[in-house]
Amino acid sequence: MDDADAPWNLREACPFKGNNWLWEAAMSLTRRQFAALSLSLCFASLSPFRDAQAAEYDNALFWRARFASSEAVLFGYVRSRGDAFPDVVADGKKFIDETSSFLVDVDPGIKFTTTTFDNDDLKPIFLELAKADQEELATIFAGSKSIRSFSKLTALELNILLMGEGQQGFRPDAPSLGHTLFMYAQSLKRPMATLISQDEVKALSKPLTLESANAVGSESVVYLLNLRRRVGPIGAHFDRLYGTRESGEIAKLGEEMASKGVFDLREFIDTGIMRSLLIERLSTLSVGTDAFVTLPIGLLSGPDSICDALRSRGAEVTAIG
Repeated sequence: MDDADAPWNLREACPFKGNNWLWEAAMSLTRRQFAALSLSLCFASLSPFRDAQAAEYDNALFWRARFASSEAVLFGYVRSRGDAFPDVVADGKKFIDETSSFLVDVDPGIKFTTTTFDNDDLKPIFLELAKADQEELATIFAGSKSIRSFSKLTALELNILLMGEGQQGFRPDAPSLGHTLFMYAQSLKRPMATLISQDEVKALSKPLTLESANAVGSESVVYLLNLRRRVGPIGAHFDRLYGTRESGEIAKLGEEMASKGVFDLREFIDTGIMRSLLIERLSTLSVGTDAFVTLPIGLLSGPDSICDALRSRGAEVTAIG
């Protein structure tokens, strides 16, 4: 748990490695950051329905779920640095003060099985793009000296680079929002646990194949470039939406991305079963539990919000901040 914000390379985020993949150091993510980004995108597109009270949840990051014998404050996280959102940190600390335990969705220190691919096996798509798109990408990442030859970049690499652009890098003295709150709960000596164990997550994981890695096409890169022209650097745009607590807009954008073939977490983990497990665990908390719970924002706002499922199991669910 303590290494939730230990730097890790983007290629380690996916359960495969390509020899000689070179990445900008500033683009490195933590396991929790990658999970936050991926889950907020993929969960937003799993279900065709809107929650009956969706409008209530489209501008919030915190919810309260009250069952007959237990209670939880649900916090929706995305990839964000804590010092960029002092009001969110303040609210999180307030709710941690009011609760007696701290629960996380999955262990941020989990390590996935890796499969090695040679660069020669990965399909480059840079030269498939229109000349104007090639020039725009070269300009965007002109300062990224560690990125390997543009002509050899795959769509998967470009997806991850474009989605992360503009987000602030984490440092030991500037950890993620989720880890900031974790450390605060730890300082209060709150009991801590995960809702889904490492073994369960590993059982649900499915190694990314060469075929699925190469299936990410150039059309997703064209879409992301068009999105960038519309909203600016995409990572920075997600941070702006999160800062103004526009969780519904985050979910909608995630749904749009998934429909355009942008790479997401469902490529290598069964998120549907994970969602069901989280609903079940939250619905069957021990009698007397009063917990602060961290969950991907896409599970609390947008088309695949679990709030309706929790209500169907007897909870009173309300947005509180």
